[in-house]
Formats: sequence, structure tokens, C-alpha cells
Amino acid sequence: MDKSENFSTTRHSFTTWAKNQLFDNDHRVATKLLDSAVDVHLINLYRDLDIHNKLTKAATAVQLSEALGFSDSAHIALQPMLKRLANHHSFIDADGPGLDCQFKPNQQPDDLSHTLPGITDRMGKLGNDYLATLEFLNFGATHFVRSMRDDHEFMDRVLTGQEKEFEETWHRATNTDPLQDIHGIMGAKAVELLFDGGSILEVGGGTGNGLRNNLDALLNAGRIAEVEKYIFTDVSMQFILNTKRELAARYPKDTCKWQLLNINKDWTEQRVPKGEVSMIYGVNAAHIAMHTVDFMKECIETLKPGGIVVFSERIRRPLEEMAPREIVLNQSSYHRTAAIRHPEYRPQHAYLAREHWLRACELAGFSEYDSWPHESSLSDYFPEQYARVIVARK
Repeated sequence: MDKSENFSTTRHSFTTWAKNQLFDNDHRVATKLLDSAVDVHLINLYRDLDIHNKLTKAATAVQLSEALGFSDSAHIALQPMLKRLANHHSFIDADGPGLDCQFKPNQQPDDLSHTLPGITDRMGKLGNDYLATLEFLNFGATHFVRSMRDDHEFMDRVLTGQEKEFEETWHRATNTDPLQDIHGIMGAKAVELLFDGGSILEVGGGTGNGLRNNLDALLNAGRIAEVEKYIFTDVSMQFILNTKRELAARYPKDTCKWQLLNINKDWTEQRVPKGEVSMIYGVNAAHIAMHTVDFMKECIETLKPGGIVVFSERIRRPLEEMAPREIVLNQSSYHRTAAIRHPEYRPQHAYLAREHWLRACELAGFSEYDSWPHESSLSDYFPEQYARVIVARK
């Protein structure tokens, strides 16, 4: 990108690309089908756990969690679940914001399990890969009580590659599912538009979605030689080894470097040099930082002058409502408790809203920052659009 060209100008071309080439009708239909499936699973859990009767005595998520015998932090997952049900259905009411919100049961919801085969059939007609999103949802519903009550660290082990039995489940959920892979594709487009040569440091690389999409995009554009070094990092050595084994041979020798990095600890102590990286990238990784602004400041210190961050992220909307994948992710005790909340930029755990990302960029001290694609340009075409790229320049 021409250095004189600002992010808002480039956002227009990115938005046009997203509307004309990325968010096709299948993707929009699949998004609605997933939302329907989420509500069915939540209603099933509501019924199976007898939440209707428990809410007559336990009016808040905190009280409900205690009544169910769940872990100490489970209320953080229950509150947005109940909020979603209250927003989408009439059998439960919600009164007030946050964890003090009072929930009132109006009636026992009907069992909608019989609708799941139809949803699955319609999703499958869009393509076999789309079924991965429903498989992940089913996995979360199946293991909900196990994670919340019986084995509090189970989902943390799954999400860090320590549960071999479910390793393929997580890999498919992060790489095969088109509704999730869209984040990597969007991020790669932003990298293609903004990368000006040098080194790329990927944080929270996980199962390789970012690496695969980024280097494939640059390879297809004939620009792979511009990557002096791609440093793939994660907190899980298992993910690093698996991704290295799967993807290293696809790219020119010595392009990729592999390194452990815990983004919540001092980066210098973990052998990340200051002021030498051209771009820092993350796909659905930046939101798991404990201290959002401190993490952003660490990025600034690591970047060269004029260096850029690209964070491809799910955006939280509505603010207090559970996002579809959180039926699984919020079973992780880390996802529930790690984030340090702040009223200006982090009022909720896990995913951030667009305005909170931009406020965090401002407070961290980035000279320029933006959010792609342009939201209003897609509001009629794809009102349920949930994926966004946060870009910021040192």
C-alpha cells in the first residue's frame, strides 16, 4: 500500500471485495442456519438442566450457576446464553445489564430438537465443509455439563491441543468450517493490501488458519519473496509442531520460523526483539489477551516505525449476547476469566465490539487505526455480518 494512502481509503476497496467476492449467498444463508441451530441447542440445555424451574428461585446467572453446581466462573457463560434466549424468544425475560441482570421464566419452551435434522440437511446442501460448524456446535452442547461441572479444565485442554481424542474436532472447527475460515481469508486480504515487505509475527497461530491463508494469498499474488521471515507463535507447543508438520513444506525453505509465545507475558523475555517486525497478525487471537491495551502497547514496541497490526476478529454484537461459537469457547475457564474488563474498551469477556477495538487502539497509542469492512456499506446486504479486521499503524 502507498504509505500516503490512509486506512479509510483502502477500506473502500476491501469492502467492495468483501461484498462482491467474499460474502456470497451461501455464506449468508449458512450464518442464519447456524444461528437457528444455536438457539435450538440452548433451548435443549435450558430444558435438560431444568432452568425454567430453577430461575423461579435463582434469578441471576450467578445464582443459577450455584443452583446447578457449576464452577465458580460458569455464570460468565450462563449470563450471555440467557440474554440471547431472552432477546430471541418470549419464554424468558431479562431485566437489566451485566451479571446483576434478573431473569424471569414465563413458560417452559417447546422441545425443538426435531428441527435440527432439517437445519443439518439445508447446511449440507451448501457444501460438506459447512457441516463442520454444526459439528462443533454439537460438540459443545454434548460436553457442556462436563466442562461446567465435572471437569473444569476439559475445554481448556481441547482448545490447546492437549486432548488427542478431540484434536481433529478443533482443527476442523478452525480450518474447515467456511464460517470460521472467513476470518483467515479476510485477514489475508488485509495482509495482501497492507504488507510492504519484511517480517510478519503471528500471535496465537493455533492450528494454522492465519499462516495458511496469509502465505497462500502472498504466494498467489507473486509476493512471497517479500516475506523475509514469518514467525509463527502460539502458547501451545503441540499446535506449533502440528502446524509446522502440516504446512512448512508448502512454502519456500526458511520462510517460516516457529516459536512459543505467551502474549500475556513480557515478549522480550520470550526472545521477541523490539522494533524489528514489519507486521503483527492474529486471527481470533487478540481478544484473548488479558490486558487489551497493554497487549497493544507490546505490539507497538515490537513493530518497526510505520509497522502495522492486522487482527481478524469476530465482533461482538449485540454487546451482551452470546455469539454462536461461545457455546463452546465459554466452556473454557480461560476464556471466561482471563480478560481484565474495562468500561471504555472491554466491558465484556472474550469478543470485543468494533468501537472497543478502536478505543483500545487509541489508548495504546497507534497513530492510525480502522475497522474493515465498512459496516454501513454491508448493513442491508449482510446485516448478520460478524467478521471484521482491525488494522492499526505504529
